[in-house]
Amino acid sequence: MIIVNRIIDSIRMDKLDPPILIYGRRKTGKTFFAKNYFKNSYYFFVRRDRSIYFEERDAAITYDELIRLIEEVEDKTLIIDEFHRLPGEFLDWLHIKSPSNLVMVTSTLNLARNLLSRKSPILGLFLEFKMDLIDERDILLTLKDEIRDSKRLIEESIYLREPILLRWFGRSIDITLRNLKMLVPALIGEIFEEEERDLSSRYEGIIRALSSGRSTLSDVVSFLYSYRLIDKQDISSIKPYVRSLIDIGLVKRYPEYLGKRYYYFITSPMMDLYYYLDEKYNFSEVDLNRKYFIEKIPFHVEDFFRNLLSKIFEMRVFMINKPDLQIDLVFGDFKKLKIIGEVKWKKNIYRKEIKILEEKLGRFKECRKLLVVPSIDYLEYIPEDIEVWDVNRILQEVEKNINTIYDNF
Repeated sequence: MIIVNRIIDSIRMDKLDPPILIYGRRKTGKTFFAKNYFKNSYYFFVRRDRSIYFEERDAAITYDELIRLIEEVEDKTLIIDEFHRLPGEFLDWLHIKSPSNLVMVTSTLNLARNLLSRKSPILGLFLEFKMDLIDERDILLTLKDEIRDSKRLIEESIYLREPILLRWFGRSIDITLRNLKMLVPALIGEIFEEEERDLSSRYEGIIRALSSGRSTLSDVVSFLYSYRLIDKQDISSIKPYVRSLIDIGLVKRYPEYLGKRYYYFITSPMMDLYYYLDEKYNFSEVDLNRKYFIEKIPFHVEDFFRNLLSKIFEMRVFMINKPDLQIDLVFGDFKKLKIIGEVKWKKNIYRKEIKILEEKLGRFKECRKLLVVPSIDYLEYIPEDIEVWDVNRILQEVEKNINTIYDNF
């Protein structure tokens, strides 16, 4: 297993002081990060039966003992993991006592939202810290010295943003992804269990629709209706479900440039791949060989760069996806188009392809234009008006971006 230095999350945390509420989807590394960031802290884990494990003593303590420790310990940070399992009176106690050395961790996002709502007894007492998948910049900086092949570096980074997959680092990526058959259903079940809802066929239907390439709500509705998961083709009937999936952290969306619609995608490439393979090839019931696991890599590569470059440029992601015009990378500022680009993820990129690309991107006269490739050596022809960003250039820009963040901190 390889350890990822979560620089971006550490910089974000540097801006905060306890008391802090850390929340996010399950298995995103919240506990590991908290314990490593807040060194010399006391760590408590609240089990499902409400017993409390105190790591310092390697023993269970009572709720009353926990309260006493919070009141008496002033020179250490106290991390309480899965605190939502504590008795309901705990939040009222926090409201009265307002301890200043607590870091509370939860995977229950609905609870986290309620704690930050107007009706919460601890509103204003805790600073909010949401934890997602490992940042694209952090995973690249960690793996760049471990994986020398530029194409493989990106493809493995995409999936190893999931902390749960890091234990298999060093194996071929398709061998690692074979574990999805066990991991994803269990993880999805845990997420919905913590949210106190069942994984209904409608939720799973939405996830399957998105993983199968239905990226608009109208496409999702048609998919659900064809499987008789909804009674009529009405977008409003699925909006609450989609909103819940966004809030939980399973789904993300990008706005259409100069349009009103949004495009929806599964946030985790690991989950997206599992449901894609299961919907198309019944992966949950059969074994598949390598050629099936790599089918979605081009799509996941595009989305990886979409998110990474939006952070480097500090711009918003947009979508241009019309019948006669699709653009891989679209970035803007306050709805004004600034940068457009294409991703060519293969080893031989011929002059004819690049000429077609020049013509397509040339329709946007006042935009900066990019071409993202594994290596500049794979190009038969270097375009004049398009910047070529290969993986080496991207790594340089990532390091420059991290240094800028440090300098501005």
